[in-house]
Amino acid sequence: MNKQSLKVELEKRNIPLNEDTINQLEKYMHHILSWNEKFNLTAIKDEDAFYEKMILDSAIGMQQLDLTNKKVIDIGTGAGFPGVILYLLNPKMDITLLDSTNKKINLLNEYAKENGLSYKGVCARAEDYAKNHREEYDYAFARAVAPLNILLELIVPLLKVNGTFIAMKGPNGEEEIAEAQKAFKKLNCHVEKSINDSLNESNEKRTLIYIKKDSVTINKYPRDYQTIKKLPL
Repeated sequence: MNKQSLKVELEKRNIPLNEDTINQLEKYMHHILSWNEKFNLTAIKDEDAFYEKMILDSAIGMQQLDLTNKKVIDIGTGAGFPGVILYLLNPKMDITLLDSTNKKINLLNEYAKENGLSYKGVCARAEDYAKNHREEYDYAFARAVAPLNILLELIVPLLKVNGTFIAMKGPNGEEEIAEAQKAFKKLNCHVEKSINDSLNESNEKRTLIYIKKDSVTINKYPRDYQTIKKLPL
């Protein structure tokens, strides 16, 4: 995949992309690939694959969403995926990039400062961050972080009532929905819709799961991570 085919794929999904944004995405790609030589941030080291499996794969989360002036959080952002890509596509959002690895957050904040970008990188575990940021966000994203029944407990407490969590999953998204039914009930949320998609060149399947929060989360959640992992809802 290259810049032009990326633009075509995003336009198919009604995700606007002007020349300036394309250049910013390309600049970020080159920066990550350069970081990779020192920090091994991602297994993708080829530009063609990067366009598809990092940029396009992150950007598809924008489908059917307008994040302008919305408060957004990306849980387990790593090297900024999908959060930085979403921000570059719509810099009018207020986005927090959350990750527990200090090195990655420092690199993300350094890049923002050098390039006049307004996203915020925060180093914290999601269950700890939730203690002081409950019911704060309009939208939350997580890509390739954990099973859905675990993610729900980490993320739903951060959302405002009627806020939406977009879980970016692979081909087994529907199976994860089925396995998380108990968590949906306990956390007072439901699947609003899901979108099946695929990466055009590799044909890798993706499922975007849109989860709506119905009421305030009780203070019991989230529990500590070891408990969540050992005894998922």
